[in-house]
This record gives sequence, structure tokens and C-alpha cells, in this order.
Amino acid sequence: MQQDGSANFEETWRSLGSPISEAFAGLRVDQYLSRQFPFRSRNAWQKCMDLGEVLINRNKIKSSYTLKEQDQVHFYHPEAVEPDVDRNIRVLWREGNIMAVYKPGNLPMHESGAYRKNTFAHLLTELEGSDWSAVHRLDRETSGIVLCGATSDVRQKLAADFESKKIGKEYLALVNGIGETNSWHVDGAIGDLVGSKVRIKKWVVEGGQSAQTDFIVEAVKTSSLGSFSRLRAFPKTGRTNQIRIHAAHSGHWILGDKLYHPNEDVFLDYWDTHETTEFCVEQTLFHRCCLHAAALTFMHPETNQRVRIECEIPEDMTGLWDRL
Repeated sequence: MQQDGSANFEETWRSLGSPISEAFAGLRVDQYLSRQFPFRSRNAWQKCMDLGEVLINRNKIKSSYTLKEQDQVHFYHPEAVEPDVDRNIRVLWREGNIMAVYKPGNLPMHESGAYRKNTFAHLLTELEGSDWSAVHRLDRETSGIVLCGATSDVRQKLAADFESKKIGKEYLALVNGIGETNSWHVDGAIGDLVGSKVRIKKWVVEGGQSAQTDFIVEAVKTSSLGSFSRLRAFPKTGRTNQIRIHAAHSGHWILGDKLYHPNEDVFLDYWDTHETTEFCVEQTLFHRCCLHAAALTFMHPETNQRVRIECEIPEDMTGLWDRL
């Protein structure tokens, strides 16, 4: 691997955050990395250090190293090992300085963790130029519509409309189980799930951030694998993982969802291996979370005309539904 002194250092080593601040000085480096960069577990970071894949001030260190103020952490990250993604983004609609772009179900929005160029943001720049940026975000495994703007002015206006709940959002989800009614409303505040084995997990808890979602059943199916529903979800607020949490809280975890599957060992297996294993697929029935951003309704900030964008459910989800 390339180390200090190599002309290719910046291509193969990625800086992890800014130089260490006073707030983190005194922490063990493995504690710091697992807290601030949780795409790897603490054990996984320790293994990286054993392999010489983490540097402090461009020098190899042990996992017991105590951070000092202004230390700079680098992580061995050559582009060749960047995980594969579905790069097939495409423009669904465009008018003026606004367009709707389809994001596949295996593509992160922005650079983070193990992803550098295999991101929606980078591919959008390659496809349409550097002026275009996403106005909002979808989870890495969520497919569907992403609204993008070419100027800071339209992006700010659309972002404000998202924040003030003026933009109507509709999602399709394939879930486990069949509900007692054809529609229901979830009014459940979301916050940290105390006592969970998964420390990043959120849930419906007292004192959390207010969150509301409406669900409508579009179809149901029963087979040897169990009973399943296709839901249309209408989030009234915009909390992180809101639809996934509210669906699971209603007793209908989304197929392929590792984090909110009732068996927390599923996500822990994914966390430790950094991949969707056979165990994950066996438990959740799919390789990714079956959630799709199907429609957006908004007021075009340049024309003041009401716009509705729709995006068909992708083939991987329809294929799963047919097989169930």
C-alpha cells in the first residue's frame, strides 16, 4: 500500500474528518473511529490498524493509541476497493432549473464510509454537470425520485418547502403481514431505542421527535413464505427512517430491511461483515430494503405551477412481489 512520501498518497489514503479537536483528545483511536465513523465496528477498525490501514499523522499506530489534539487520521481507501453500486440513474422529468432523477436501490446519496465516487452526487455531476445537486436525500437502499436543482436559489426554495411540509411525498413498500384494516395512521414520536443491541437504532418512544405517517394497503398476498402487503405510505413529517420505523412499529417490517427487522442479529451480522449475507436475505427475504419513493407533488418555484412526478416501482421489487 502507498504510504507517506508517495505521489499517490491522496489517491489511496482518505482523511477521516478534520484534525482531532479538544473534544476527542484523550480517546483511544479505536473508540473514536467506531463512534465517529460507524461504517465499521470497533473490532473491524482494530483489524484495520493491525493491517496498517489506519495512519495518524501518516504513521502506523496501534488501536490503543491515545489521540492528541490536531492529530490527523487517514484510512487506506484505494478507489479499486470501492463497493459496487447500481449506477443507472436517469432523468425522469426536467423543467427550467429543476429536474427529477431516478435513484436505484443500491446507491448512496453522498460520499461516506466506503463510498467515494460510487454515489448519486458524483454520478449526477457526470450525467448533468456540476451545477446540479440533490435537494433532499433517500437512504442508500431506497429507490425512487430525487428532486435536484441547478441553482442555489431553487434548491433553497425547494428545501424550504420540504422543511415546511409543502411537498407531498408518496412511497411504496413491500412488507411482512396483512393488516386488520385497509388504511391506518401512525402518530409516533421517534427517538433512540434504549436497551437495543443496535446502538444506532431509533424507534417510537416517549419524548421523541414528533412523526406521522399514513398507510394504505394496495395489495395483499399469501404464499408458502407467509403473508405480505404492498403499502403506499404518506409521511407527514420527515424524520430519518420514519416510514421504516412506523411500518415495523405497526407490525409490518419492510422486506429486506435489516435495521428494523424484529431479529436484531440480522443487522449485527450486516454490521460485522459490511455486506448483505445469506443470513440477512434468509431472514428479511430480500437483498435490500423494499422501499421506493414513488411520487412527489410540489409547486415549481420558477413557474408557480403545481407539478406531480411519478416513478414506477422498480423491477427488483416487482420481481420479488411476483415470487412471493
